[in-house]
Amino acid sequence: EAIPDLSEDTSKKMYARFNKWAAKALLANIYLNSEVYTGTAKWTECLAECNDIINAGKYSLESDYFSNFKILNENSKENIFTVPFDEWNSWSGGVAPQLAFLNFSLHSSSKATLNLESSPWGAGGFKANPQFIDSYDPADLRLKGSWFMGPQFAADGVTPVYCAYEKKGQQLIFTKELPDGIYTAENEGYRMKKYEIRNGNPLFMGNDVVFFRYGQVLMMKAECLLRSGQKDQAAQIVTQIRQRAFTDPAKATVTGAQLEGNTCYNYGYVENYKIVDKGDQSAVKYGRFLDELGWEFALENFRRRDLIRFGVFTTKSWLSHRPNGAYRTVFPIPQSALDSNPKLVQNPNYQ
Repeated sequence: EAIPDLSEDTSKKMYARFNKWAAKALLANIYLNSEVYTGTAKWTECLAECNDIINAGKYSLESDYFSNFKILNENSKENIFTVPFDEWNSWSGGVAPQLAFLNFSLHSSSKATLNLESSPWGAGGFKANPQFIDSYDPADLRLKGSWFMGPQFAADGVTPVYCAYEKKGQQLIFTKELPDGIYTAENEGYRMKKYEIRNGNPLFMGNDVVFFRYGQVLMMKAECLLRSGQKDQAAQIVTQIRQRAFTDPAKATVTGAQLEGNTCYNYGYVENYKIVDKGDQSAVKYGRFLDELGWEFALENFRRRDLIRFGVFTTKSWLSHRPNGAYRTVFPIPQSALDSNPKLVQNPNYQ
């Protein structure tokens, strides 16, 4: 209802404010998941919102994928709605949240790699799932560009950086494999690199966090087309998205038949670095498209929602995750909310 009254302006004046196109991107996202939320699919409605944004001509794909996540990503032609952060100033004088991606993903010794003004937190807690990493095409520029991996060196690129905890004295080498998702050694797991980290960065980052971008609008349109029987048109859009991720044009090309096919993700429950229980191995409908969403939108906060929409979240196993109830597609109502409003009733199975 608010959309007709919102501004169509995309200038700096409206940056990080909801204009008409951000609202349509949000509405398209709701329509995209309508079947999950209500039981009724709304692919046509989602497609209409996406086409409105596309036909307005206000946004375009950046030729450099990673320009959307640079420190000064407010200059991106692709980003539709972001939440702004600053290296030094929070929203309310140091009390409100700061952007701390580097602190909870990198190792404390990474301070030397990037000449950081302070050390990241311990050995880092946010690490890439190796089963996801294995799903990438090695030629995909989004792989090395999104994750710190391998031997780590100081800012000079020559001096080794060392472990600081249980492997103290050994060179810090970010390895791909994890024993499970419960406990990992200090050097295990690839680390977040997608959001640019400035050399000499202070404790917090100045990048603006991307919520909606034009690439997502195109991929929502592609999914609507795919699910509506127009697989070849969907493939044209996905190929367009992939073109900036590969130097070989043949690698970028994907067909509609491929998008309809099964995922390449090696699902299964992991213990001691090995899959010990494959769990449900049934084919995922449009599984290749789900893979494409993972590669394009890694670290952009949509994966859980996508896994639910594709029927994977409560059926498949990965790392230390096993299916534990279809009801978990919905979160429990927080106890604080229940305490403050006696008319609220806890969601089923969480009582």
